[in-house]
Amino acid sequence: MNSQVNVLLHVARGLCKDVQAAYPALKGLSLDLDRLALYCQTRGLGVFSLDLPHLDSLLVQGLESGRLDLAGPLSKRVSARIRVPRFFSGLWLRVFDRDACLKSDVDITALFFLRQFLRLGKNIEVECSHQRIITAAKEYTDVERSLRSPTLRWDLDRLYYGEGPTNHHLGDGCFDSIADPEGSLQFHQETGEKKEEAFKARWLTRSILYKVQQVADLIIGSLEHYNPTLLSEAQESDSRGTGFKHGLGAVSERMKNWEKSQFQFWPDKLQHEYPFELVGKTAGSNQVRPSRHEGPSRLMCVPKTAKGPRLIASEPTAHMYCQQHLWGFLRESLYKSGISPGFIDFTDQGASSDLVLASSLDRKLATVDLSSASDRLSCWTVERIFRSSTSILSALHATRTRYIRDDVSDVKGFLKLKKFASQGTATTFPVQSIVFLCIALGCSIQGAVNWRSIRKLRNQVRVYGDDIIVPAHGYARLVSVMDALQLKVNLAKSFVNGQFRESCGTDGYKGCCITPVSPKTLVADGPASCQAVVDTTNNLHSKGLWHASQHLESTIPLRLRRGLRVVASNEAGFVGLTSLCGSDERHLKKRWNTRLHRYEVRVHRLVAVARSRDRQGYPALLDFFSKKYSYFNPRVVSEYRDIRRIRMDSAWEPVNYHALGHDREIQEWRRIFERHAYA
Repeated sequence: MNSQVNVLLHVARGLCKDVQAAYPALKGLSLDLDRLALYCQTRGLGVFSLDLPHLDSLLVQGLESGRLDLAGPLSKRVSARIRVPRFFSGLWLRVFDRDACLKSDVDITALFFLRQFLRLGKNIEVECSHQRIITAAKEYTDVERSLRSPTLRWDLDRLYYGEGPTNHHLGDGCFDSIADPEGSLQFHQETGEKKEEAFKARWLTRSILYKVQQVADLIIGSLEHYNPTLLSEAQESDSRGTGFKHGLGAVSERMKNWEKSQFQFWPDKLQHEYPFELVGKTAGSNQVRPSRHEGPSRLMCVPKTAKGPRLIASEPTAHMYCQQHLWGFLRESLYKSGISPGFIDFTDQGASSDLVLASSLDRKLATVDLSSASDRLSCWTVERIFRSSTSILSALHATRTRYIRDDVSDVKGFLKLKKFASQGTATTFPVQSIVFLCIALGCSIQGAVNWRSIRKLRNQVRVYGDDIIVPAHGYARLVSVMDALQLKVNLAKSFVNGQFRESCGTDGYKGCCITPVSPKTLVADGPASCQAVVDTTNNLHSKGLWHASQHLESTIPLRLRRGLRVVASNEAGFVGLTSLCGSDERHLKKRWNTRLHRYEVRVHRLVAVARSRDRQGYPALLDFFSKKYSYFNPRVVSEYRDIRRIRMDSAWEPVNYHALGHDREIQEWRRIFERHAYA
């Protein structure tokens, strides 16, 4: 812990040098650095992980509202006349004036430096205090209990008993929870004019909900019919495997990765949509169906930030096995229908980043972030969004676990879920992306809902998980609809009025990228952390923070630094320290490989130590058929390779011939190489 603080302070000193190089006349940086060192002695890592990020939240709120409101730690003013924080006041005064009002000519470089200082240690992965973990678990439980109960029978083995999903609408039963776009009116308490305004807001929200329902019916109705067994056969014939596979994470039964195909349970709910005889075993196997018991998922706590942990669920093995197939179907079906990559792209966030920078300049689009999105997405909402495709809705019901075992709270127990699924479930991300896309489109369409009006919003509406981009005119509608559906917009991280935008890991202000570097670790005390520190060093260098990058580079062990390449910033395919002056390998050991007939250099790199296990029986054969294969990548049936550990080791790699030409020795190398190559 202390080493993290020391390295953060060391990098902050380098960052101060970068600021001083950009603003030679700026005074007070040395005093600010001394004050920061004093805070680190008294408060520890919390200065970088909690206090400074709090100032960053005040900063972005000031960019949105146009005025800086100070409160909390490290927010003491310079004086009664100068109302900006005393900490790094020289940079604050280049963004806000003495009255804490946003300047019309904001110094974007100073804004970037300020955000880099404030967010340097925000994402450092540390273990939270026990009290914060208990608070997060209590919030998880409280949110679950506040959700609406679903209309369909999600608690039974069959979802439909009599009445189908087409009779239910998003506008059903929402009057009790609909708020106006500003969130300031209480319908059941107000009288007179405010009551009339509240009544109008309720009907406006209800009309928008009807649009959202129409959009959902169009999009979900355009998806293909989902038949797991027929689709699996088609995928196998196309050399794509069966489509069923196990996830890489933990499962609730605590089975090893090579044991997952030996299913312990296959419940009746899963059997209706995914017959075990066709999905869970291979032809010729005499294996009988496992126990019909449906085990619960398991609530787990993983490190996120010092502010709070991340709560995820480890699913039962059979459920996760089928969820992966459904997730693959949704991805391909959205692509065939044209929704992906126009509105959703599950593999690339580049289009969202471009929209963030463009909207920070013209302010035509708003960026929206949700709080606890997966925990607040209820089965009640999902069954109405997916009502036009009974095959997909039935599969979502079959692969969903009904109970979760709380292993985080002090009081252990089971919780019957009304939410669709927690984080960690394979279908959570695609389902919430589709739901939020339908809501965003419904709130943005002006006029009739049809495919033409939906296509007009291309490059205006984009969704990636709970990161949403919508036109500015649909922001207030989106907030009211989200509130009606018991989803919560994080107003502190949603931006529509100012010229700051943030979404999908990109921060933009007036068309410029001001995304700071927020590493997860800065201590090179292991193989993976060494590589993470090297990557952070390169990120700081690419941002122009050369002194900060040099300070962080000095913390890398000397034996590792001696074995790293120097790679040009525009080159790909080589791992090392980036440089704007080109590549250089003069400091590395060199040799001629007589077997491969090439020159090589000795470098340090991450090496995965794999463990091979001989496997036999039909479970191994099931994994064989599940894998993709090609002529160059054949499938293996009898062996399972598992990464046991990762270590940093030296290895011989081909010479980067772009690095040749620095001196006479290297030029001679080039001539020798050409003579061998073209002999």
